[in-house]
Amino acid sequence: MGTGNLICQGMMYSKTKKFNWYNLFQYASYGLIFSVSYLPKKIFFQIFWHFIKGPVLKFWWFALELKLFPNPKTFMRPFKMMLADQATSPFILNGAFLYYLAITDGKSHQDAVQAVKDRCMPIIIESYKVWPFIILLNFYVIPLHSRVLFSNAAAILWTTYLTYLISKSDNKNK
Repeated sequence: MGTGNLICQGMMYSKTKKFNWYNLFQYASYGLIFSVSYLPKKIFFQIFWHFIKGPVLKFWWFALELKLFPNPKTFMRPFKMMLADQATSPFILNGAFLYYLAITDGKSHQDAVQAVKDRCMPIIIESYKVWPFIILLNFYVIPLHSRVLFSNAAAILWTTYLTYLISKSDNKNK
């Protein structure tokens, strides 16, 4: 997450003439929370964040592949897997990320929930312009054991764009 933010801020620096180190820290720490379970944090964050991105995607995609759509000869199997994935993942992952940003900006729980309600759907709509194609490629071409790695590489580009969308939204609200 931090890499995508760094890329976006670097690309926007010539226009904005500022670099937001705290924003970079927010994105990078969110990525770390997803990947490292032993970071000291509140018990809610430890339970919630640790069990979302990497591990959940791995087990979710294994479940799609091996439990929900176990027959490889099923008609349009990767397409059906993509539909099941995109009906759930964007809401959970983007909602969790927006909530985390609001909480680390010092907002209360109620304000963070409102921020998620206000911002989540426009971001999910934008994500539907990108992620279904990445997920289809993931399910058609990438072996099951490499899918999280491939999606994390694609997530760098998504996070770059997501940083741009959120900063554009923040500038509009000022």
